[in-house]
Amino acid sequence: MLPALSLGPFTLPTRPLLLLLGLWLGLSLVEREGRRRGIGVIVAMDALWGLAAGYIAGRIGALLPYGLSSPWDLLSILRPVDPMLAPLPALLATAGVIAWRWHRHRIPWGVGLDATAPLLFAMAIAWALGDWAEGRRYGEPTAIPLLAALGGGGRHPVQLYEAGLGVLAFMLWHRTQKRLQIPGSSFLLAFALYSATRFIAEGFRAESATWAGFRVSQLWGFVGLMIGLWGLAWVEKRSRTE
Repeated sequence: MLPALSLGPFTLPTRPLLLLLGLWLGLSLVEREGRRRGIGVIVAMDALWGLAAGYIAGRIGALLPYGLSSPWDLLSILRPVDPMLAPLPALLATAGVIAWRWHRHRIPWGVGLDATAPLLFAMAIAWALGDWAEGRRYGEPTAIPLLAALGGGGRHPVQLYEAGLGVLAFMLWHRTQKRLQIPGSSFLLAFALYSATRFIAEGFRAESATWAGFRVSQLWGFVGLMIGLWGLAWVEKRSRTE
């Protein structure tokens, strides 16, 4: 675990640095994909505005159930160290802002989603590494010495599994997506690969809720994988028919 980095007289929290690095790398890849697909660099700025709105909405949604004792507590929404987010408000706000900006800039949905697909991998990897740095979302107990040491307390370093699988998924996506010519196909492939990484990694997670004997997080990963593969097959089949 590495909750902070010491740089001379300065001590910096590791998680915000990792998230900022992931954001920078992700937006750089989005900018490159936007140029390659003929929609320019504006799609990267649209993604940044969407993520900012989603972060604020997710923080508000996570903090409101606990109440705010004073207006100054609203400043804690911008605190980057606390990873607590309400996923549904965050996703809705992100999607809403991006959709509005794409409408203004006349960016086709399929092309825009394809261009922003690398950001999904970059932020997922950065988030997993941030969890490992702070010891959050830990794994099941393990007796393997190296894994126990990396997990910090005799547990699977499931956060590193998730980050490593995310890197492999991105490499596979990068090698494969150039063969897909139909708008939206690259994003569906990225969504399926990301869901597959979650399905595998969540099998080692210790704090996952269960339903009917199955891990809920794994079920969501499996559902996402099936949706991504079905959507990819449907889009490709429709293109061949046309």
